[in-house]
Formats: sequence, C-alpha cells, structure tokens
Amino acid sequence: MDAHSLNSASELFALFPEWRSLARKEIEEDGTEFLVVEVTPPPEASVEYGLTIDTAGGQVTVGFDYYHAHFDAWVGDGESFGTKAALEFIQQIVSEKVAVASWWKGGEWKGSTQVPAGEKPKMTWMADYDRIRVRSWKGGLNADFAV
Repeated sequence: MDAHSLNSASELFALFPEWRSLARKEIEEDGTEFLVVEVTPPPEASVEYGLTIDTAGGQVTVGFDYYHAHFDAWVGDGESFGTKAALEFIQQIVSEKVAVASWWKGGEWKGSTQVPAGEKPKMTWMADYDRIRVRSWKGGLNADFAV
C-alpha cells in the first residue's frame, strides 16, 4: 500500500483495533494498493449501506447509508484535516453525534448530507423530494419525514 494508506490504516486501527479483521486491499487503475474497510452497523441502524472507509486517491472516503464524504489534506474543520478529520467524523457516526439524511422522490435518491444529533435536516437547494430519511449508527436518531 502507499504511504498515505499505511498511515491512515495505522491511525484507524489505533482507534478501532477490532476493525483490522475487516480490512482488505484493493488496487487502483494505476496499480496503487489502497485500504478498504467495511463495518456492519447494529441492526437498529436500519441502513442500506454500512460504514465504509477507503484510502483511494490519496484521500480518505467515509460512507454511511446513502451519504459519503471525502477527506484530503485540504478538508477539515480548521484544526483537523485529512485522515484526522475523517477519523473524527467516524467517531461522530459511531457515537451517534451525527446522523446522515437522504432526500427521496418516490424511490429515487435525490441527495444526502450529515446532520448533527438533535437537529432536523434542512435542504434549501432541492425542491423535488417527498420524504427525508435520517439514519444513525445505533438507530437512536432514525426518523422519516414525509413532505
């Protein structure tokens, strides 16, 4: 694996050593190996897609249900960037400090975002949806809103 992937793996498994057995290597088109970790959430999460983490392309991508975020050296909160910001986001997901929301028109996915615990999702740029689906790691923040 490349240096970025090895460093990210080391930091991830320092926080979540139990996930080491879920890791696998994949290969980009240019032959570079990267890390992929797929973690199954508790059944109460009621999600389509569990937690995914990969280090392809020199960044960390974190996905949960219908949402994903990319963390590279320029993405962060002013104090944490790249892998560190990704790890903080993962911790927020598994501790239910953040949920993910997705917007739907019938059975068609329209978009998604992250939502801090206790807040209702807001989507101002999209008008064509009829329901909002909120999902969290343990299901404690799950909600469905018809609009």
